[in-house]
Amino acid sequence: MIRSVGKLGPLKVSGLVWWRMRWDLLAIVVVAAILIPIPDPTQIDYASAVLSVLGIGASVFIGFRNTTAYNRWWEARTLWGNVIINSRATHNTLCSVDSGTPEMATILDRMRRRQARYAWQLAADLRGVAALPGVTDLTPEDPDEATAVDLLTYQAVDVQALSADGRIDHQARVMLMSVNTALVSAQSGLERIRNEPIPIQYEIFIRSLAWFFSIMAFSRLDGSSHPYAGVVIGLLLMTVFIGAERLGHFIEQPMSNSIFDISMYRFCAVITGNLLGAGHPLAQPREGPKATVWM
Repeated sequence: MIRSVGKLGPLKVSGLVWWRMRWDLLAIVVVAAILIPIPDPTQIDYASAVLSVLGIGASVFIGFRNTTAYNRWWEARTLWGNVIINSRATHNTLCSVDSGTPEMATILDRMRRRQARYAWQLAADLRGVAALPGVTDLTPEDPDEATAVDLLTYQAVDVQALSADGRIDHQARVMLMSVNTALVSAQSGLERIRNEPIPIQYEIFIRSLAWFFSIMAFSRLDGSSHPYAGVVIGLLLMTVFIGAERLGHFIEQPMSNSIFDISMYRFCAVITGNLLGAGHPLAQPREGPKATVWM
């Protein structure tokens, strides 16, 4: 997640975004350089009206696409909020059923450590990367290759064992399984967002529309009575439309291991601190409070 921090924050954010779009910006410059010496085919009487209608259509489609992309980003953020909430609820429920016996303490400690590992493993699974160092060490009782789904299953098995041994009653079992089910629901929603992007045919259409309108508008402005001003304005127009389309593409994938991700590792550190204490190594933020990017 990109953040604007300090007086130079906006400049740093702009630099990161422009760098992420560097190939698109290069393509804009190359296309503009090719178009400048070419005679303008749009200098006809009805060209302005056609471009106006095309511009409105492009704006509507790009705006709709970007709204959809932001809604996906925000839904992912909300679902991670649910993961935090239910992790805290798991901790509170475990505290409520603790009988104080050594055997009970061992099981509850394992479940807390596993819940913290689950959050980190979920973030890694969603990003398609390996878990960070130290994550699998949270629960040496579980296999190193365990996925987030596996870890929730192991939690359910421990709940069943507690109930079968008579260490918790039926109501406590229901409470523990309720938060487990809520975590399954949140995880499934996050996986849906990651696995079901905006249809590729619609993606291609929006990008093609943005480029087509930008090229046509640049050609029109390039042939105006003020060629230098027309070229500058045309470049700015191309940058705005193509940049808007690209930003929508970036934020529609909030778990792609890029600077546009939601700050999942930050959430995991919070969860670890809640479950295992603020002094735990994995509870420490990976980036400082003044960092421009939080992962």
